[in-house]
Amino acid sequence: MPLSRPLLSLWLLLWLIVPATRLAQAETPAAANKRLFDRTVEELNFRTMETVYDKSFARGKFPASLRTAKARKDFDAFPGRPDLQKLFQNYNGVSERFKNRFGQGRTDLAEFEKQLNSILVDRNFEFFIRVLPRDERVALIRSLQRVIQQGAAQFNASEDPAPEDLAADGAAVPPADGEATTSTPDAAASAQEEAQPQPEGNLASTPTYAPPRALDNAPRHDWLDYLTLLCAGGSLLLTLFLLTSVLPDLRARLDALAEDLEQRQTTRPRRPTGLPEDRYDDE
Repeated sequence: MPLSRPLLSLWLLLWLIVPATRLAQAETPAAANKRLFDRTVEELNFRTMETVYDKSFARGKFPASLRTAKARKDFDAFPGRPDLQKLFQNYNGVSERFKNRFGQGRTDLAEFEKQLNSILVDRNFEFFIRVLPRDERVALIRSLQRVIQQGAAQFNASEDPAPEDLAADGAAVPPADGEATTSTPDAAASAQEEAQPQPEGNLASTPTYAPPRALDNAPRHDWLDYLTLLCAGGSLLLTLFLLTSVLPDLRARLDALAEDLEQRQTTRPRRPTGLPEDRYDDE
């Protein structure tokens, strides 16, 4: 009886491991890459929402268990901020659609990284992180880029075509986002504008945050700035002229005057210091 229990446990363990191993072997690399893409998108969405939530609530912390869109759908811990709750719910639905960008058409590593990087320039993503200061937005994007690099490192490229085959058949491969190829530059530009994802009505119409601050815009210079720069340059040139030309000449003149004064003092006859001696006795 005591020996049968370890054997029974071992048999149950083998019974669970063998089907899982067979299932993993039966999964194609394309399916594994699609599952990796979806998992990476979930990680990008979670980190984005976590950063925005922690910045909006100083005493709050975004739960680490909300790593899926389904779990975040029921999250309602937004004390006193119903507008922010609505914004999170809208972005949670929009960000779930990012998974549809990969799996149709090309499925190589280049397309994998391209579609993940396109999330970081999506209009919905940029609108959602506007609450963050500029330096924190930069730090967030860099951290998300590292997540994309980690996902690309796990990509299975065993079934990818050779680079020369991709170059030869590039015109025949449909784009991942379903856009049709255009033959004129105007048509290509219009197709690119249509392909960019537009923010949904609820997400863009949320009057939560102010427009970008002056720090986010490029600085503009007027005539006063250029006049200040010109005066600073003139002052620098005048200082260099004084140091290299006027001061050495002035010092040379002072040295010449000092030598002339010293020569005059040495050549001047000395006056007698006392009265002449009496010579009455000699006379």
